[in-house]
Amino acid sequence: MTDIERLMNPRSMAVIGVTDKEGAFGQRSGANALKSHIRDRVYFVHPRRESCMGKKCYKDLKELPEIVDCILICTPAATVNPILREAGELGVKGAVVYASGFSEDHTSEGIAMEKEMEDIARTYDMKVVGPNCLGIINNVNKIMMWGLGAWIDLDTRPTGIGIIAQSGFIAANIVQLEQFNISYAVSTGNGNCFTLDECLEYLVDSDDVKVCALYLEGIKDASTFCRALEKAAKKRKPVIILKSGVSEKGAKSAASHTGNLAGSAGTYQAVFKKYGAVMVDSLEELLCTAQMYSVLNGRLPKVNGFAGINFSGGENTICADLCEKYHVKLPDLEEKTLKEMRNYIPPFAAAKNPLDGTTSLFTDREKVYNVIKAMGEDPEIGGVLVGMNVAGPRGVPQKEITSMEAMIQISDEENAPALFAVPSYEGDRDKVWREKLESHGIPVLSSAEIAYKVLGKLGEFVEFQWEKSTLAISAPDKAPTGTKCAMSEWDSKLEIQKLGIPIPAQGIAAIREDVPEVVGKMKFPVVMKVNSPDILHKTDAGGVRLNVRNSEEALEAFDSILANCRRYMPDARLDGILIQEMAPSGLEMIIGVTNDPQFGPVLLAGLGGIFVEIFKDVALCPCPVNTYEALGMLRQLKAYKMLEGYRGSRPCDLKALTDIMVKVSQYALEHKNTIAEMDLNPVFVYGEGKGAIAIDALIVAYGDR
Repeated sequence: MTDIERLMNPRSMAVIGVTDKEGAFGQRSGANALKSHIRDRVYFVHPRRESCMGKKCYKDLKELPEIVDCILICTPAATVNPILREAGELGVKGAVVYASGFSEDHTSEGIAMEKEMEDIARTYDMKVVGPNCLGIINNVNKIMMWGLGAWIDLDTRPTGIGIIAQSGFIAANIVQLEQFNISYAVSTGNGNCFTLDECLEYLVDSDDVKVCALYLEGIKDASTFCRALEKAAKKRKPVIILKSGVSEKGAKSAASHTGNLAGSAGTYQAVFKKYGAVMVDSLEELLCTAQMYSVLNGRLPKVNGFAGINFSGGENTICADLCEKYHVKLPDLEEKTLKEMRNYIPPFAAAKNPLDGTTSLFTDREKVYNVIKAMGEDPEIGGVLVGMNVAGPRGVPQKEITSMEAMIQISDEENAPALFAVPSYEGDRDKVWREKLESHGIPVLSSAEIAYKVLGKLGEFVEFQWEKSTLAISAPDKAPTGTKCAMSEWDSKLEIQKLGIPIPAQGIAAIREDVPEVVGKMKFPVVMKVNSPDILHKTDAGGVRLNVRNSEEALEAFDSILANCRRYMPDARLDGILIQEMAPSGLEMIIGVTNDPQFGPVLLAGLGGIFVEIFKDVALCPCPVNTYEALGMLRQLKAYKMLEGYRGSRPCDLKALTDIMVKVSQYALEHKNTIAEMDLNPVFVYGEGKGAIAIDALIVAYGDR
């Protein structure tokens, strides 16, 4: 039995600091522990009590009849570490610490106590949940290690969802929802000893968990976290994530456009997207999404396409509007499907998707069955959305009962489509009918606004193909050392040229007398720029001159640029003037890299040039990326229409552009411990088959100046 198994699924446990004082952790934890199916091997420990809750109390852990797998510590913060050390010496491998007063208080004493706790856990190979947590509920093996009142019946609550929350309040509220299928609930607290990342991997590995739901503030170990996401992707096990607490302040000191645009929020979202994890924006959406996947239990839509059927024109219009808003695909149905539907719908109803079936249709169960079945058999349809509230002020209406009976009949058939009950508003659902639908694999979703948003993301999950992605990140092996140092444009371009990335013909005029020789080897017009590792925004310094057409203009530009830059930054290192041939204009894109401290280099692509900071039309993906992922990034952009050809313009050379993206990501992978930022901006992209060229480049790395 592994150490994690002894924590998550203990065969025996002890509650230390048990009490009958109402509301105390010792009372609630003890009472919950006695609800466990291992109650005969639950022990109470209290140095001054003979018994509590009708059960014998032992003076300390040494008195127990056995070495327990897990201890629940309900005592104040100052007493926790001595108890953990004693338990470790005895061979206990799991612990839950409820007490607060550790690193979350940001005091030197609290931080020191938590550091000591980590050292104890490491010394004795002990998995410790907390401190500052509510504990663990294992509804698979029916074990309660929970420090708060929990209205959960271990004998009747269905399993399915593994919940991890870095907020005790959110964990507690999720547990109370009787309509929520729970396999495990884990409140991680500070999470420095047994991390959220380790917990996620355990739940992903468990066959008793059909979907993982996370309330996430931050991670400790990017490699473990991404390994868990990779396992989930390959198993097609959904991971639903509500991410909060992301600060963008770290981006403000960046030297490059990429560094400014790719904040920590964007990096997290890019990681989730790479692994096919489902990102949600609210607790209601988290709950609705997780329960939906749990009820589906792996029977996902075979294709990303839905058919909608509603009782009225108003509901049907809302369905169509929200499907468009949240990118729920409503394909046109085949003529064969429409012809079959016309056999059953009223003559005044129009056969289409979504369908206003009219109230009269829903009085006939057989007709409802045949219409839904015809929709579900259309090759473009993977799921059928039936508008109903599963409730009413006087009970469930007959028209809904007729529909639900038809849905259940279809759902039990072989090769049935995924079926969904989609309410038009929020409210109480009839418990009997909700449970009946869910027992047949039919989710009852939340209010329409949330429901269609969830369905749009379900479509994305259906389309995600992990086999085509790299499913890897370039997490740094060590923290960078030294200061950030920018390469000059000349050096940056020579570096990317080694990768096989095209750049314009260029040369350096270190002194004025070099100008005629350098321009003599080039075709006019040329561009002249200051070459300096200190002046990164050359235009702001007056350090750029375009359309230089002859040697005389080149000499004048040399003098002017140096004078401007000396006024702009007197102490800047000026390594001469870079002169390059002007490339033909193309669609301006930006390709860049920023190095996240946890996840490593992240590739950025977007609309470039002077518009990059204005429109911020960018996409991110952790490095490395392959061609499939690079193309997927471009398809996320609003500017993608320009790349594929728009209003008569020729399609751009996507192959050349994605080739540059892949090469840049590989470079970032190879330099993951030293690279800080990187910009290729602009990259001119030409017509299909005509290539792409990096006009400007900036590489910032860690090192000694």
